[in-house]
Amino acid sequence: MHGFVELILSSALLWILLQTIWSILISVFYHFCVPWIIWGTIIITIGLKVARIPQPNLQIKHEVLGVNPLLPKKDNNVSKDHGNGEQFCMRVVAHRGGAYDCPENSLTAFRNSKEKGCKGIELDLYLTKDNVPIVFHDPTIDRVTGKPGIIKDMTWDQLKELDITHNHPLKDKFMEGEKIPLFDHALETCLNNEQRVIIDVKESRMEIVQTILDAYKKYPKLFKMGIVSSFNPIVIYMLRRREPRIVTSLAWRPYYFSRISYSPFDKPGQIRYTNPVKHVAACLLDHVYGWALYHFVYYITGVSVVLLHKDTINQHIVQEWYNRGVRVMAWTVNLPSEKLHFSRLLKITYLTDTLLHEKDM
Repeated sequence: MHGFVELILSSALLWILLQTIWSILISVFYHFCVPWIIWGTIIITIGLKVARIPQPNLQIKHEVLGVNPLLPKKDNNVSKDHGNGEQFCMRVVAHRGGAYDCPENSLTAFRNSKEKGCKGIELDLYLTKDNVPIVFHDPTIDRVTGKPGIIKDMTWDQLKELDITHNHPLKDKFMEGEKIPLFDHALETCLNNEQRVIIDVKESRMEIVQTILDAYKKYPKLFKMGIVSSFNPIVIYMLRRREPRIVTSLAWRPYYFSRISYSPFDKPGQIRYTNPVKHVAACLLDHVYGWALYHFVYYITGVSVVLLHKDTINQHIVQEWYNRGVRVMAWTVNLPSEKLHFSRLLKITYLTDTLLHEKDM
């Protein structure tokens, strides 16, 4: 299916290119007028300039992200780290707090990452049915708790006593269980531990924008230690339209709209839509958005970081995003050999599920 969709898109693009060239030739040599494509380009360029939200100023951006691992030279825009004379550099981020070492997205995981010396935390943000912000990854509770339920259809009272150690391989270490944390409690824990926080927004309802703004108002420290990330560019745009000082990221992986999971070496993941029309539309959106993200979505939203699936990253991609003033972070990097590849060869920050054997965080 993907090969067929790609063939359709390539054929359509080729036809559009040929038609455009023909139209330009006719306009210039037959009608002696400025081609429509010139006027259209000017209008779109002006529209993008007007709609664009610039990145936060360099001081804010560097305060949050620290020294770029790609550039070993000292950066005067980056403040000293906790008064020890060293500049802050976020090399490793504990994905969901370090989901292999402790129950994912738990306060125990966040505290453990601090004890291991990790300076960055990634956590997931959802809203319950009664609009209580919680730290949870999946739209359903099945995988983590072993019980059926959909987050958006459940209240905080229904969720707060559930044990999230159900499927964890080290569950015997957590005999008293672990509970789903409130977003507030997670932020307090991480900020008190002087850890940068990547808030990965899983919620698609636009109420989440106000939730994040409220969090930044309540915890002003987030302006220096927080990054808001999402696969949804509309969430990021609406957030930065109201508060342009917030440092943000867009996440991306191939086939995000059409497939639930992605692996370049396994068979394609489960499709999101059983309706064939919706599936084809999602496949088209995958290809169109993949192109748009790289060419103008990042520009309009003013993101400072892109979170990319590890298997899509190479030196060329890192350099291309660097030329755009955007940093690349890789997810999710767990094998020691992969960690060496991303830290020493590509020299970028990576998200990992385990902090075992990490030396430089």
